[in-house]
Amino acid sequence: MAEMKKYAEMTVKELLVKAKNLNIAGRWDMTKMQLIEAIVRAEKTDVDESESAIDKTAIDNDEVNVETETKRENSVSINREQKQKYLDSIQIGALVAFKVSERKAKSAKVIKKSTKQRKLMVETSYGATSVISFDDVLWVRTGNRWPRGVYNMLKGIGDEE
Repeated sequence: MAEMKKYAEMTVKELLVKAKNLNIAGRWDMTKMQLIEAIVRAEKTDVDESESAIDKTAIDNDEVNVETETKRENSVSINREQKQKYLDSIQIGALVAFKVSERKAKSAKVIKKSTKQRKLMVETSYGATSVISFDDVLWVRTGNRWPRGVYNMLKGIGDEE
């Protein structure tokens, strides 16, 4: 609680700088209270630089696996264990891609999370909200770009038979 009080005294601009240093996704769309909560959560899950490097390598490997499997099976297949790790630690404001149909996906920003029910409430860029299952999440965006297979699904690009 002392952290919350300390951050409550800071300006939104200062909080945004702090959130940037902690790599909090979606910080520009957050209210002051959401920023404070996200910063406190991020600090509680503070990770060593070495673990961070391992995670970055795992993310890069996942992108390669997704692209390879997409070419082979014409669908996005993600290692469930690794996906679960990202879903468990997903932050409010993170971008996710989720299945709408077999070959179609949408992207949206996480606005609420229920680990117990394994559901996310997400909001699209058009303001539409949806509740989706963890199983429908294809990818949690951690970098600047979507993997090719996920991007193609978002754009509706696929092998037309």
